[in-house]
Amino acid sequence: MPPRSDAELVGLSLPATPPSLEPLRHFVLEHFQSTGLNPALALKIDLVLEEVLLNIFTYAYTPDRPGMVTVECGSQADKGGFLIRFSDQGPPFDPLSQTLPDVTLDMDERTQGGLGILLAREMSSFQEYRREGESNILDVYFVA
Repeated sequence: MPPRSDAELVGLSLPATPPSLEPLRHFVLEHFQSTGLNPALALKIDLVLEEVLLNIFTYAYTPDRPGMVTVECGSQADKGGFLIRFSDQGPPFDPLSQTLPDVTLDMDERTQGGLGILLAREMSSFQEYRREGESNILDVYFVA
């Protein structure tokens, strides 16, 4: 359910650091609210937004090589959907190809990591990753 064109997306680029979390959340949630889509999606969008951004802040760059993150968003009100596109210039990393954690295991038997990817998959309707040039691009779709 991609938007009809990238021109329909609005975006914001900020340093990929924790202080950017709130301005990026505010940007996306404010735009979502203006779409008139089902308000129940806002909680899912917020959870996924925070999880993906924190992972980018933590893993995409190093302290000696800081970088930027771009978050774009757009809606297809006629289809009841909303897209968030995350992009960074960190090393290639496809979160969708990662093995999901086995949540049926006891806490002490589980390996660390992967819960954020699981959360993003469970809370959204569809996800798509691609590498374009030097950029990781993750599209996350939400449908009411």
